[in-house]
Amino acid sequence: MTISSTGNSSLEKITNSYQSSDTEKTNKEDALGRDAFLTMLVAQLENQDPLNPMDGTDFSAQLAQFSQLEQLINLNDSMDSLAASFGENSEGDALTYIGKQVTGNVDTMTVDEGAVSGGFYNLSKAADVMVSIADADGKTVKTLYPGQQTAGSHLISWDGTDNNGDAVEDGNYTYTVLANTGSGYKEVPSSITGTVSGVAYNDGKAYLVVQGILLDLDSVTAVSNVDTSGESESALTYLGKTVTSNSPIILVEDGDVSGDELNFKLDAKNEVKINIYDVYDELVKTITVPAEDTVAGENKVEWNGLSDSGYKAEDGLYYYTVKADSNYAKTPVSEEVSGIKYVNGGQYLVMKDSGRLVSLSTITGIN
Repeated sequence: MTISSTGNSSLEKITNSYQSSDTEKTNKEDALGRDAFLTMLVAQLENQDPLNPMDGTDFSAQLAQFSQLEQLINLNDSMDSLAASFGENSEGDALTYIGKQVTGNVDTMTVDEGAVSGGFYNLSKAADVMVSIADADGKTVKTLYPGQQTAGSHLISWDGTDNNGDAVEDGNYTYTVLANTGSGYKEVPSSITGTVSGVAYNDGKAYLVVQGILLDLDSVTAVSNVDTSGESESALTYLGKTVTSNSPIILVEDGDVSGDELNFKLDAKNEVKINIYDVYDELVKTITVPAEDTVAGENKVEWNGLSDSGYKAEDGLYYYTVKADSNYAKTPVSEEVSGIKYVNGGQYLVMKDSGRLVSLSTITGIN
């Protein structure tokens, strides 16, 4: 739109200012908006009676009305943009996932100011594990060798350094888990299922916090509402029943180790090495038992709750493996369930005789 004036310098300044603003917004069409208002104002000024010009107060009032109109139009545009943005992203809003149970594929760890978000993987059966970590360019920066791991879920413990021991730069790193069950190393799909406890932001991107792991929204494969009453009932159904599991869990509470000695079975007398790990797969304690102190069949060994460094282990959950020569001894538990224990948001069955804990997902038999 072009507006012309005749000999009024003040009017020319207003006109030029508007034309400059109008040039920046050539794609907008205002029905009875800025254009119509300013056109009528300029026409009124151009055609006023020279002998009875517009009163300065009236002119100021009309300019004030124009300013208000401009602000209302800009506010309306902002609200439209906000509504459109919310409409496009509402389904992917990370906050809507809080409290829901999700399943997603995980292959990324984030380094932020030297702190590393944990990685995660699942094993269907015991295997020797190797983890390769790569940067954004696909270059391998670190190779971890957790070694023999039991069946179940495991966290990847990485200190944020490369193979030379130097700290890596902040950013996202992908990892690949390889497992060897006796027929060579094969890639293990890494997925996680759990309740979303929060949302974390990195480089302006939102991630779901699931069991302490950062889960990318794009990697979510399933979402469901958490029925806590149903979970409680399913756990309660085990009370008084005898369950079997090959993955007993040790609970350290108030500095004390709950339950009796750690049990394991041997086919024959053999020297064994018992490794005790925390939930981050960090080795806490190694106990070596000579062959002459073992028997064919059921064996037990006591752990006093001290780490290899001589300090008391922190309160929490621990698991153990028993290695005899090149094989791993079984660590079965088959007992009556006497209670339910809630630890770190998870529920575990309490074994009546040994005091060990058992996760519902590791139960192999019910009597």
